[in-house]
Amino acid sequence: MRRLNAVLPVAAVSTALLLAGCSTDDSSTDAGSAGTGASAQCEPGALPTRTDGTLTVAAGDAYSPWYIGEHDSGEGFESALVYEVADRLGYAADDVEWKHVTFEQIVSPSIKDFDFAAWQTSISDERRQAVDFSSPYLTTRQGVIVQEAGPYAGATTLDELKDLRIGVTAAQTSLTLAKAAFGEDANLVPFNGAGDGMTALQSGTIDVMIMDVDQGVAASTEYFPDSVVVGTLPDQGTVEQYGLVLDLGSVLTDCVSAAVDSLEEDGTLAELRTTWLKSDDIPELG
Repeated sequence: MRRLNAVLPVAAVSTALLLAGCSTDDSSTDAGSAGTGASAQCEPGALPTRTDGTLTVAAGDAYSPWYIGEHDSGEGFESALVYEVADRLGYAADDVEWKHVTFEQIVSPSIKDFDFAAWQTSISDERRQAVDFSSPYLTTRQGVIVQEAGPYAGATTLDELKDLRIGVTAAQTSLTLAKAAFGEDANLVPFNGAGDGMTALQSGTIDVMIMDVDQGVAASTEYFPDSVVVGTLPDQGTVEQYGLVLDLGSVLTDCVSAAVDSLEEDGTLAELRTTWLKSDDIPELG
């Protein structure tokens, strides 16, 4: 298991997992999700950023596997990703300035005081009416989590779980996909945050929790060690992808997308996924 620079206190876990995945039930897009900003001259280190010579990046609360320690640690998938993108744009690590923001500030149509945000934001057509997205940097799945010592730890099919009390995060992708997987009549229990759902799972209030699989792996290994991810929901025909978020019509969008594309093409993104995300061996439930 990867080393943690800092471990979140128990009281902070619900907050840390509150917007895990930051996904709503908006329809997701496929890989053709780059923003609509005007073309910019992507001169290394000389982009029209908020502050000359500085790349200002926004994110919410730092938690594994996305950020390990502080945002600027360079450890965790998105922290490492940001510094790779900055490098492709011609900015040294010391030229990256971090801002702590809420998720609402990231997806709102208001003018941003940052150049782009990196906080597990799902690309959707609805959100693209308010903000620009870079090319996607991750395609995600929904994980199915149960008590490790409980009667469902050996589950391999949805049928074994469909009649149980299933926790989801209200207004997020887990709710929509759980309905599609288990049926409209499933006993779905909504929570304000995934951390609240994991606490309910530990107490036996629910039997199953659905959440982003990479966050689920981190939750079950680092914050709630009595739980286990037994599988993922099957693909329901909706591809959920994360993108970096910019102002609508930002002149930086094309340059940021080009940086993400280059990281994908040369294998750097694959290396980051292997290093920081541990869900590749999680099977899809039948």
